[in-house]
Amino acid sequence: MPRILIAECKQEVSTFNPHLSGYKDFGIRRGRELIEYHRTVRNEVGGALVVFEAAGVEIVPAYSAFFISSGGTLAKAAWERIAAEFLDAIRAAPPVDGVYFCMHGAMASEEEHDPEGWLLSETRRILGDDIPIVVSLDLHGILTDRIVEHSDAIVAYHTYPHVDFFETGERAARLLLKIVAGEVKPVTAKVAIPALVRGDELITATGRFGECIRQAQAVESGPRGLSAGMFIGNPFTDVPALQTYSFVVTDNDIDLAKREALLIAAKFWEHHAVMQVPLVSLNEMARIALAHATGTIALVDAADATSSGASGDSNAILRKLMEAEYKGRTLLPIVDAAAVTVAFAAGIGGRLETTIGGTRDPGRFQPLRITATVRLLS
Repeated sequence: MPRILIAECKQEVSTFNPHLSGYKDFGIRRGRELIEYHRTVRNEVGGALVVFEAAGVEIVPAYSAFFISSGGTLAKAAWERIAAEFLDAIRAAPPVDGVYFCMHGAMASEEEHDPEGWLLSETRRILGDDIPIVVSLDLHGILTDRIVEHSDAIVAYHTYPHVDFFETGERAARLLLKIVAGEVKPVTAKVAIPALVRGDELITATGRFGECIRQAQAVESGPRGLSAGMFIGNPFTDVPALQTYSFVVTDNDIDLAKREALLIAAKFWEHHAVMQVPLVSLNEMARIALAHATGTIALVDAADATSSGASGDSNAILRKLMEAEYKGRTLLPIVDAAAVTVAFAAGIGGRLETTIGGTRDPGRFQPLRITATVRLLS
C-alpha cells in the first residue's frame, strides 16, 4: 500500500500592502486535524483526499498553514516559524512513497520572494530525489524555476473565477498515484510571457483567456499529456519572477511539452492586448457619475481589492464623489476598525462624526472626515 504525505502552505500577498501578515493570521493544522478539516471542505486537499482514500493508500497528514484570504507581505519571523514547522513535520513523517503539496504560488515574505520554491527545495533535500512530489497551485501563482526544478509535476486551476479547487486536488492526486505506480515519468516545460493582465477577458467561461485554458486542457487530456495550464500571476505580488507563464507536463516527452507550452503561450499572446481594463481617472469617474441621474454605476478600485491582498482602506472614490457633490447613494467597502468601533458605540440610528479610510495604508490614503448615520451593525 503506497504511503502519501500531504502538506499545505498557502497564502497570496500584495507587496504594496504596508501591513505585514503574521503567524496568527494563519490557520495551523497538524496531523489528523488536517484530514478532519479538509474532509469537510471542497478544496484542493479535500479533492486529493477523496482520490487517495478511494485508492486505498495510507495518508500521512503532515502540516497545514492556510491564510484564509489574501494579505500583506509575510513578516520575516512569521515566515521563518511557518517554514520551520512545515519542514519539521516533513522530517518527523515516516518514510513515504509520494508527496502532495497544496500551495498558492503568490506568497512572499520580507526576505524570501519564492517561499513555495524554497519549501520544495528544502523538502527535496530532506526526502531525496526519488520521492515524487506533485504540487497544486492557483493560476494567479508565479511559476518560478525553483518550483519546477524541485517538483515532479505541477497542477493548476483551470477556472477564473476559481470554482475548480476540488477538481484540481483530484487531478493532482491522480497524477501522483500514476507516478508512484511507475506508470508515467513526468517532464515539464514552461514558457515565460512578458505580460501582466487583468479584466473580464480573463473570465475563463467567456473571455479570451478561456481559449488558452481550453487549449491547455486538450493537451492535458491528449496523448502523453499529464498536466497543462497557465499562470497569470497576482500583479500585486511584486517579485522578480512575476509575469505570465504557460506550462505543460508530459509523460517522458520533453519535446512535446516544449512545443505545446509554446503553442499555448502563442495563443495567449495573440489575445494579450485585449486582456486589459480601460482605466478611468477619478475626475472622469466623477463626471460620469454626475451625468447619470438614474440607474446604477459600478466604480471599481481593483488595486485596493482585499481579495488580492490590498489593505482595503482606500477612500479615493468616496472622497472624489464628495468633492464633486455627487447626490446619489454610494455603496462601497472600506476597511477601518476605528470607524467600526465608533459606529458600534453610536448604535443603529446614531449620528456620528468620524474619519474613514487611510488607517492601514496612510502613505497612499488620508483619513476622510464624514458625518454619518449608522444604518446597520453586524
